[in-house]
Amino acid sequence: MNVLSRNIMAGIWALILGEVLAYITGQLEGLTPDYKLVGILAVVMALIAVNAVTAITESANPAKDNDK
Repeated sequence: MNVLSRNIMAGIWALILGEVLAYITGQLEGLTPDYKLVGILAVVMALIAVNAVTAITESANPAKDNDK
């Protein structure tokens, strides 16, 4: 359940921060951003980042090898 909750929270925060960033950059540039596309890309990138960091840190844990 820890992995699921980590991915859900990363997705929620990425969606919120991605939409805020899209709004700010849209106002600065004077353009209308595509909020749906920005939200999807932000969530996908966050899920990739969270799972990549988890995989790297778990494989680099020397204490894990000593427990076997």
